[in-house]
Amino acid sequence: MKSKQEKIANQFIKDVPKFGWSRDTLLGSAKKLKVSTSNLAKEFPNFEADILKFIISKNNNNVEKSYKSFNHERLRMRDRIKTILELKFENNQYLKDSLPEMLKSLLRPGNIISSLKLLNQNSDFIWSLAGDNSNDFNYYSKRGLLSIVYLSILIYWLNDSSDKMMGTKSFISRAVDNVVDGMSKFKQLSILKTLAQNFLDKKNKSTI
Repeated sequence: MKSKQEKIANQFIKDVPKFGWSRDTLLGSAKKLKVSTSNLAKEFPNFEADILKFIISKNNNNVEKSYKSFNHERLRMRDRIKTILELKFENNQYLKDSLPEMLKSLLRPGNIISSLKLLNQNSDFIWSLAGDNSNDFNYYSKRGLLSIVYLSILIYWLNDSSDKMMGTKSFISRAVDNVVDGMSKFKQLSILKTLAQNFLDKKNKSTI
C-alpha cells in the first residue's frame, strides 16, 4: 500500500507537466487528494523542496536495492558506475515528463546553491555505492567530473526516444569511459553546453 507521502508525490508529478513545478501546483495536487494544507505541511514541511528530496531518496533506495541484487563485485569500477547510472535513469522513467519543469525550478537564481548541493550528493551516492573509498583530492575531483557527466546524460536522456533507453545507455558508456580515460573537465563542459543548447533549441521550437 502506498504511503500518504507517495500518493501526494505521485499526484504532484502527474500535475507538474501541465501546471509547472511550484507551490501552487503542489497545493492543487493535495486538494485533489483531499489533503488539507496543514496535513500537507506535516508530510512535506518545505513543500516542493521536500517532495524533491522524497523523490531522490526513493530513487536511490530502488537503485541500491537493484544494484545489490546481483554480483557487482566482479565489475570494474567504470562498469559499476555505468550500471548505477543506467539504474538511476531506468528508475526515473516515470518522472520524464515532469523533469523539464523541475529543472527550470532548480536553475532559478535562488535555488542554484541548493541545486549544486543536490548534484554533489547525487554524485557521492553513485561513487559510494560503487565502492569508492578515496579520501584525498580524488574524492572531490571524481565527484565534480561525475556531476558534469550526470547533467550531460540527463539532458541526453530527456531527448532520447530510443527503445529501452538504448541510446542513453550507449551515451552513458561513452561518457563514463571518457572520464576514466582522462577527458578534461573543459571538454566535458563543452559537451554539456552543446547538449543543453540542443535541448533548449528543441524546447523553443516546440512552443512556437
